Amino acid sequence: MNLLSVTKKTKIRHRNEINSTFSSLPLSARRILFMAMAQIDSREELSEGATFRITAREYAFIADIDVTGAYRQLKEGAEELQASVIRIPRNQLLTPQGNQSSGHTKKRGKLPSDAVRLMNLTAFCDYVESEGYIDIAFSHVIEPYITMLKDSYTTQVLISSVRLADQNSNMLYQFIRKQYSSGKKTFFDIEVDVLKDELELFRIDNGEKVYLYQNFKDFNKVFLQKNIE
Repeated sequence: MNLLSVTKKTKIRHRNEINSTFSSLPLSARRILFMAMAQIDSREELSEGATFRITAREYAFIADIDVTGAYRQLKEGAEELQASVIRIPRNQLLTPQGNQSSGHTKKRGKLPSDAVRLMNLTAFCDYVESEGYIDIAFSHVIEPYITMLKDSYTTQVLISSVRLADQNSNMLYQFIRKQYSSGKKTFFDIEVDVLKDELELFRIDNGEKVYLYQNFKDFNKVFLQKNIE
């Protein structure tokens, strides 16, 4: 796919389970990830050995930055993406075929119910500075979260998601797109604390969940209005 031909209609899709992981990625890594995902058919299986190239010119065009900055962000993003880890609770694990995992491993037997599996997003990232591009390959374990999607997925507009530089703005946008993808295309109702759970706006103190922005006026002004604007 020629990334210079993407439009405001170009979309990416991924399973809902990894929304928070993608939102928490550093900006450059997230941009690279989404540009690579735009090159796959999320309804089909990924071909063996598939790699995805992103040039500095393409990166600059989609992210709406200058090419010099794109060179720098490509290098930084490749390193950040390769070092990034996805954390999936046992009950959300998927097998490489896209089916719900039983939580078993051949060597260790059944995983405890509170187990969290740590996995890498990419198998490798090649950065070629002299020619201004990177090639990346997705890890085998991440494939069921971005390919062969049938339900429980979020659809994002590539350009919109890539150009949201602020992490909170990206999390809010991604949550809204999740609701849109589930059929709530005009409006939806949600309790404030449930929304904060979705956006991970809380901390754990002595085993207790404490929500941030406990005053709704502060939550509305400091978080919602700021990130909507």
